[in-house]
Amino acid sequence: MKKILLLTLLSCSVILTAADQIIKNGSKPWSDRSYTVSGLSENLVFKNPVPEQKCSKYNIILPPGTRKALIAICANDSTPGMVKKYALQPFNSTMYIGNSSNPQILKYALFIAENPPEKIDCRPTRAGGILLALNDDVPALPSAAATASRILKNVPAPETLQGVKSFEGQEYRFLPGKRTVEYYVRPPQVGINANTGLMIVSHNWGGTWKYTAPWCDILSDRFNLICMSVNYLQSGKYDRKKAPYEHGVLQAMDCLRALYYVQKALDDAQIPFNRRRIYAAGASGGGNVSLMVNKLAPRTFGCIIDLCGMPGLTDDIAFGIGQLNAGYSRDPQSPHYLTPAMQEIRNPGCPAHLKLQKKWNPANQVVIVHGLDDKSCNPADKMVIASEMVRAGFRPDTHFLTLNDVDGKIIKNTGHSIGNRPEIIAKFGGAYIAENGKFPALLAQPSDLDTADEVTYPVTGGKYIISFKGEPTIRFEKQ
Repeated sequence: MKKILLLTLLSCSVILTAADQIIKNGSKPWSDRSYTVSGLSENLVFKNPVPEQKCSKYNIILPPGTRKALIAICANDSTPGMVKKYALQPFNSTMYIGNSSNPQILKYALFIAENPPEKIDCRPTRAGGILLALNDDVPALPSAAATASRILKNVPAPETLQGVKSFEGQEYRFLPGKRTVEYYVRPPQVGINANTGLMIVSHNWGGTWKYTAPWCDILSDRFNLICMSVNYLQSGKYDRKKAPYEHGVLQAMDCLRALYYVQKALDDAQIPFNRRRIYAAGASGGGNVSLMVNKLAPRTFGCIIDLCGMPGLTDDIAFGIGQLNAGYSRDPQSPHYLTPAMQEIRNPGCPAHLKLQKKWNPANQVVIVHGLDDKSCNPADKMVIASEMVRAGFRPDTHFLTLNDVDGKIIKNTGHSIGNRPEIIAKFGGAYIAENGKFPALLAQPSDLDTADEVTYPVTGGKYIISFKGEPTIRFEKQ
């Protein structure tokens, strides 16, 4: 009887400690994710296992009576608030989590928590917390001299990230052959650091990168962003007889390809940047492009800001019923025929597609600023898009401007131009894109560029597949 009781107790002990683990480079910090740890200092060797954590809960669960804990939390704009709330002591060391293709997807900072509560809420960082050591296993704080050597500094931007660059765009069926795409890239003047983010800034229908280059200059310095303005397909003058206005698909893919090359230049130069701070903004046609990059690369953007953007390829725009005319045809025999599939993929408010976007990037933030007297892009159509986003579970920050919003400086009217557009981006988007913004929009998952995978949207008669296994591409496959 005593032997049976002893075996029972031993088996219970195994069950209770089976999930415990010792964190080291190569180990998985969470039971519900496949990411692994890298970059942990070789001097940090832990003797005792700690309770395994779950990333999805965004909490660190500590055993009752914990006197001291060494923890790691995602290093971003929300970190100072957590340090203050839990009286954390900086351990002045960092580590990363990632996968085999990109071991440094997210950067984590280490802290010591004295007499902590049983649950440390990491939701402000929008990433799971990691428990490294408990009580006597927690090492002493590093010396001040060692700490000083780890202070991050700005580094000058390489030549590949300054001025006007170009790449080869995806072939356009109406203009077969090689297509060169120019783009303007602007890093912060003070240099690039580990918290520098990326931002696509898009011009209007008929404009070029030169129109939004000054916006890039303003936003890059103000928000610590590498900004890019792209001469996407049909920028400037184009022959309307040869092709309809592409309206958002290859135009967005051109912008995503510019983002790909900017990120590649940073990685090739081994310059750290904040992969969680990726944004887009634009006005009019650029607002539509911003909505479309957000759709076609659904895991990539923390926030996009749409100023008076075209509300998808509506019938009014497609067939010239309103002021804008994209030049499409209702005739199935016409080379300019607009298929249902083409219209669905260009709709930022498509309910079925928004449902997928919510699954892939639930915290994605969209900011919409639109004048109620806009005669070019119907604000009522934009309201429909916003309502479908809400129905899908998103919480778009919408500003449909009335005369009460006009201040004469930033917001000058309630029509299509609305006012000082880069300052409007800063005014309504700053809370999300600023390093210390009120609601910093930071990616909780690796971007599409980092996962190097594919995104699929079902449409009438087939599906659109966006591939990030190299230069971003899009293709349509019939059923």
